Amino acid sequence: MTKDKVRYAYPILTGLVALLVLGTIVYIQLASDNKKIDAGSSAEYSELSRQIENSEIELGENATTHKEAGARHHFKSGARSANKSLVSFKLDYTTKDAFDRFIFARTTEDPQTVKLAYNTYVGTVFTLTTQARASDLFTRYVDYKVALSSIEVEVDLASHSLQDVSYKLDEREGIRRTYFNDTEYHYLFSQEAQVDEAALERLRVAQESTLPREERKVLIVASIKAGNEAERKAFQPTLNMHRINEIKRSYSNTTDRYNAVAAEFGSTVAERFAKTWEKQAQWESKVADYETFRESLSKQALSSSEAEDALREYQLARFTDNEIKRLKVITSL
Repeated sequence: MTKDKVRYAYPILTGLVALLVLGTIVYIQLASDNKKIDAGSSAEYSELSRQIENSEIELGENATTHKEAGARHHFKSGARSANKSLVSFKLDYTTKDAFDRFIFARTTEDPQTVKLAYNTYVGTVFTLTTQARASDLFTRYVDYKVALSSIEVEVDLASHSLQDVSYKLDEREGIRRTYFNDTEYHYLFSQEAQVDEAALERLRVAQESTLPREERKVLIVASIKAGNEAERKAFQPTLNMHRINEIKRSYSNTTDRYNAVAAEFGSTVAERFAKTWEKQAQWESKVADYETFRESLSKQALSSSEAEDALREYQLARFTDNEIKRLKVITSL
């Protein structure tokens, strides 16, 4: 600030020095001529003094005006630079993912703290005219997530009936409609709702007892492949698993199977499934050995209690507790 004052003072001092020099020269010329030292010369000198004073005022005002103009230009330049880094908040199909990422990064914080953090965040990202809209929508989205967590809306498709799943989806739909208007619902949930509806239809097929299991599986996979992009994206892991199982059935040789998976999904996936299949083969071999042992007991002249004791000893010697549970399910014991 001191340097600015000094910089603006230089033109003022220069002007004053020039005027004083001019006044001195005029004064000397007037003094050298005694005939001209009268009332007229006094008036002329007074006029010269008035001009000097006016010049000082004008220079001062010009310097102040220049300084203020510079400050205004600096402020406007700073504001323009700040505004260039801000964007208008726009509700679109990516908004929900952006909200979820913000919340996921703060899973250890309570909802109110997350809301406050977002209120601060919008000030660094969105323009002033759209910050309130972003904060309001995010606040309601957090409230929606809290309401969703207070009821059981997640269902296991393998263990719940079609009626249970349909009821849970309707319940979640009602919560969404409570917190968001039609436009907001469209961008936040419409794609997910389409996927849910398609999944519900596939569940109807899966639970159709009049169709063989393999036929139902084929229909479900065909339905996923025929779905829209959002459905295929959501169920891509299912499609991938279906394809990998096809490869497994097509190649009995482990090396050929590995190469086929690696060609479509990469060596990392192929390596992971090679290990999984090896463990499965070991498990299937243990189960087969167990069934062979149980069959041999049935051919011996043993009482039921003796046979049960022998089977129990065999299980404890070769299987873990969890494996015994699986074994009983598989062998219908």
